Amino acid sequence: MKALKQHLSLTTLCLCTLFSACQKHKNNQTIETTKAASKATQTSTAEIPAFPQDCNEIDTSVKKLEKTVIVEDLNDLNQLLKKCLASTPLKIRYQWQAKIEGIYQKLIADASPEVFQYMTDTLADGQSMTAQQKQELYKKLKPREKYLVDHAKDLYFAKFYIGEGEYTFVQHPQYDLDIFAPCLEKSDQVYFKQIRKEYTGANYIMDAGLAISFDEVANRLLYWEKFNKDYPNNHFKPQVVENIEQYRSALFQGEDNTRTLWFDDDKIADEQAIKAIEKIAKSKTASSQIAQKFVDLINASETLWQQMPKPSSQYPEDNSPEQQEIRTQREAFEQKIRKSVEEILTQKNN
Repeated sequence: MKALKQHLSLTTLCLCTLFSACQKHKNNQTIETTKAASKATQTSTAEIPAFPQDCNEIDTSVKKLEKTVIVEDLNDLNQLLKKCLASTPLKIRYQWQAKIEGIYQKLIADASPEVFQYMTDTLADGQSMTAQQKQELYKKLKPREKYLVDHAKDLYFAKFYIGEGEYTFVQHPQYDLDIFAPCLEKSDQVYFKQIRKEYTGANYIMDAGLAISFDEVANRLLYWEKFNKDYPNNHFKPQVVENIEQYRSALFQGEDNTRTLWFDDDKIADEQAIKAIEKIAKSKTASSQIAQKFVDLINASETLWQQMPKPSSQYPEDNSPEQQEIRTQREAFEQKIRKSVEEILTQKNN
């Protein structure tokens, strides 16, 4: 019995010694692994240079972002611009503004479907995303994608409705108003303020129709024509002229579902459109003469239109020679008026 106790004690001692040795070895492995991981992390961090904070490095940083958009660097760049723009030549400020606009467009165009879905709250099939679905989608995003959606507001990204139930995300016009406008010419500040004012988070033309009233179209046209007159040498003149042309077309021609010229039984033009065009005619802008000619054309033509024989409404399927002739005459008259309107609109005087 005594021998058995001595044997057990010896065995226990050996096991304890062995366990202690194993534990020490395991601890050593853990320490080495931790050191290795720490070293790897330090090496990895060292390989990612911090975004430069020197104003002289902005141009180089912009060029790098033009090639490869790193969203974290873009955010840092925006902060650096606020500090450095005032001391930068005006010509360079304009160059950076245009280039950064391109960088934003590239980032949006290259965004993954998952980022688009998260930013627009829509599923792949176009259905609205629930809060739970959005949380699940967030878990699937890559680290850089998470940074983008987490800092969307700081980066001036905004959800934008393009019509027919579809969304995208865009660079919010508040960006230029906050970042660049304070350091640009007065006319540029006025320009960006109006761009921001017109922004509604959606296209003004959607689903083949105007999403704003004819009166609002007229107001915007009046604004840009006055702006073009007040600031004839404005840096953004090409965009201003394009705005004028687009609003002029929207007002005088409309869209498929909100046409200016309807040609129903008694009326040639939409009543609200005519009122808006009459407002332009009374203004002292480049489009006033065009508007007056348009109004005169409609007033003179509408009486003739009302006097023309009308096709049978009781029997619309009637294809008798008489009915065909009536339709042909009315179609020819309609085409004549439309052609006259196009000729009037070519008489631009920006």
